[in-house]
Amino acid sequence: MSRTRTIRLENGDHLRILASPVARAFVRTVMARRGISEAEACKVYLDYLNRSKPVGRPAASERLHDVN
Repeated sequence: MSRTRTIRLENGDHLRILASPVARAFVRTVMARRGISEAEACKVYLDYLNRSKPVGRPAASERLHDVN
């Protein structure tokens, strides 16, 4: 089982991510198949993205804010 890490996103990041056509299609599909609200389907999508990030390399947003 691969390890994952949780990345906290700000509200603006959520809105930007959920504005993509892929995200909207995913949310609509989850709403239809599971019979859940749009807010719950958005959380499912964000959770999916959070689990799919590799452990070894930080996300682009983390690299931009990394000041060493």
